[in-house]
Amino acid sequence: MLRKLVLLICLLAIPATALAQPFHVRTSSFVPMDGETVFDGKYLTDSNSTTGWIENSEGNGSGEWIQFFFPAQVVVDSVYIVNGVDTGPGQEKVGRIKDVAISFSGGQRQEFTLVDTDKKQNPRIRKFPTTSLALNVHTVYKNPNVKQAGISEVIIKYHRITPEEIAAAASEKKGKLDNSVAGEAVVMKSRKMSEKEKKVLYEKMSKLEKKQVVLDEMKVFFDKFYTNFVTINEEYPRMFTQDQFLLESSTFESFRSMLEKRNVLDKYKSAVVSTSGLRFSIRTLTPTEVELWVKGEYTVIFDMKSHQMSENALFHLKREYGDWKVKNKTEF
Repeated sequence: MLRKLVLLICLLAIPATALAQPFHVRTSSFVPMDGETVFDGKYLTDSNSTTGWIENSEGNGSGEWIQFFFPAQVVVDSVYIVNGVDTGPGQEKVGRIKDVAISFSGGQRQEFTLVDTDKKQNPRIRKFPTTSLALNVHTVYKNPNVKQAGISEVIIKYHRITPEEIAAAASEKKGKLDNSVAGEAVVMKSRKMSEKEKKVLYEKMSKLEKKQVVLDEMKVFFDKFYTNFVTINEEYPRMFTQDQFLLESSTFESFRSMLEKRNVLDKYKSAVVSTSGLRFSIRTLTPTEVELWVKGEYTVIFDMKSHQMSENALFHLKREYGDWKVKNKTEF
């Protein structure tokens, strides 16, 4: 961990000297354009229906996503989407996306259905303050002759959040809380399954289903794990098992205290992290423990500059009180 902390110091200490694009794009998978090895976001704004984002998963595209990171906290005014990619005659056809969920950096989500047409579409977007916007594919339009789906254009219009909008958002949040306390509005939270219920459900699953469920949980876990690590969040040591917590907490708090004394802690807190470049491979799996490889890169976006952090580690995770915790991590 210390090696990565030192590397983060070097990255975040470098002043930004060049302006970035209006937004930075990350994808779960993609079909390379013109032999490129990374996805270039310019293909989504080039007004060319033959280029764009084409997912490259083994399935029909369900579960794939594309995420846009903004240079500051903004409010998205509108999103224009051209569904599908016209690959031209003689080329493998690309299908269109149907049901999509939009995710904001604050955790808000909304869902909508795209029309099966190549005409520009303008779904109504909620006005949430956000530093990113993710399009998550739920379903695609079925076509037996098409293996992949994609989008040729995504045009996002936004403005930097104003002090008035920040105050309005805080007032709305407080109003909902006051109403809930007064009994005028009650927000119901979904009940968490007990350990016994989870065990019964787990036993009824096939081996492949069990692995897929854990992989989905790992994506959520490691997104939080690396975000907490980069932003020096006090929750990071709590993501380790009890027998590792004290050791991790001591090292982490010492580093956090040093940054605070230097008045640079806020720089780390403002960083944006994307783990879409990481890949997970499970070695062993039981209902309470999992051993897996985490390889690839996660992205740290700071001052409109993007930095790639390499990862090649073997993790051993254990369930404690219903939550996954890191029991051991070996870096290579």
